[in-house]
Amino acid sequence: MARRPAGRNAPVTTNSPANGARARIVAAALQALAEGDGDFEMGDVARRARVSVGLAYHYFGSKAGLISVLITDFHDRHEAVVNSCVDKALPWPVREKARLKASIEFMYGDPVAAVMMGKLSSNSEVIAIVSGRRSAVIEMAARNVAEGQRRGFIAAEIDPNIAGAAIVGAVNQAVAKAIASRRRPDRDQLADRLWSFIAGGLSLAPPTTARSSEHAKEATSSWARSGSRRR
Repeated sequence: MARRPAGRNAPVTTNSPANGARARIVAAALQALAEGDGDFEMGDVARRARVSVGLAYHYFGSKAGLISVLITDFHDRHEAVVNSCVDKALPWPVREKARLKASIEFMYGDPVAAVMMGKLSSNSEVIAIVSGRRSAVIEMAARNVAEGQRRGFIAAEIDPNIAGAAIVGAVNQAVAKAIASRRRPDRDQLADRLWSFIAGGLSLAPPTTARSSEHAKEATSSWARSGSRRR
């Protein structure tokens, strides 16, 4: 039966001895990657995981193979957070701002986010994996924009495909810059400023009512509860 170790962003492990060894190698590699500022040695990972180097190579084939698993693991955990279900009845801007805040919370809290978004972003394995996943994220963003148009929050003349690509690209670059900074900006302020940028680009009117504020709190709490259930 699958279980999740302590920590909201931690990878899933299982009770199987073989899968347990594999999961320990992944966890050790994530730790070594964070401490090594984007690099690690297989021997060090094996030592941390309390397995032989040969077993590490048996499971992953090479260092590049292990890096590919780490990249996939990171993006799976990120997408699980931002794609968590929320009340579809919420106003579109409230729901999407809560999604943005959940993404930033994840990036600020995950120990390997800075190297994944920074030094490793030019790695060939990263580029190969991320390019396909980014296309899927942009498609999802375009569908979200189109939904906002259908619900009357976004002007019909805006191209959802271009808007989706612009939002994903801008948010990724801004958050990558923020988490790489020696003094990270406050995460809530970052979310507010990025949302203002998005709202301006989509010609959204800023929420002004107390009810909108209440909706925002409900949406954020929904994501927090969902994350707690996945621990």
